Amino acid sequence: MKVLVTGGNIGLTTANLLANKGVETYLLVRESGQTNLGNIREVVADVSNPNNLEKAFEGMDKFFFVSPLVENMIELAENTVRAAKYAGVSHIIRSSARGASLQAPITMGKLHGRVEQLIVDSGIDYTFIQPASFYQNIMGSLGTIHSENVFYGATGEGTNAFIDVRDIAAVGVEAIIGKGHSNKTYEITGPEVISSYDMARELSQHLGREIKFVNLESGQLGQAYKSYGMSDWLITALLELDEITRKGYLASATDDIEKILGRKPRTFGQFVADNISTFQGN
Repeated sequence: MKVLVTGGNIGLTTANLLANKGVETYLLVRESGQTNLGNIREVVADVSNPNNLEKAFEGMDKFFFVSPLVENMIELAENTVRAAKYAGVSHIIRSSARGASLQAPITMGKLHGRVEQLIVDSGIDYTFIQPASFYQNIMGSLGTIHSENVFYGATGEGTNAFIDVRDIAAVGVEAIIGKGHSNKTYEITGPEVISSYDMARELSQHLGREIKFVNLESGQLGQAYKSYGMSDWLITALLELDEITRKGYLASATDDIEKILGRKPRTFGQFVADNISTFQGN
């Protein structure tokens, strides 16, 4: 079996797990030599160019598909799914987002819902993995955690059943090599529903110093994002996610991971402990 995997944090973690299990694994990259791949092979292609994508999929049996959150996500997905179908890929395993739906109330959910519909309409067997927000997202705040013992956001007291990327990847691998996952949708979360304030307390306990979460108004956070060079489109999409978190729409956990993997997903505390040197700035 040959499996093509798109890059990014989830994709690379999935590719490593597959390769370690002896699966012939290929990573789709835009430029060669950007990642230490070990026994994973590179396939270089630009998903915005349909012509070179077809060659990238030649001989592939399955495809683990992750998309970056970009404004032209649908166009890129159309190119990708078309190339996969043309090459005869038999199964697409798609990691999207919790709440993905054509009727989703936020931009992120609608885009992922449209991509899922593209895959269904292609007639290719699918498995849709819809994960909650990632623990790993807090790594974007390492700068202020190290320098100020603070991280910022606009989620307020809202809670979310955050998940570890490693658990998303493990579900992806099971969907690829296991049986009974075709044409199924899994909504996967971590084992606990926690707020950003809970995360700050957990970080404080592990690091031995007080870490604070500072809640900002959406407008303040949006201005901060703008100063980092983010587009207005992306800022809106991120602030929408904060809003539904504040409103409690994400305040529930599922047991899909335990059903699929036969174990509980990692807690935020486990994630911090596994990355303690990074949080300490060592």
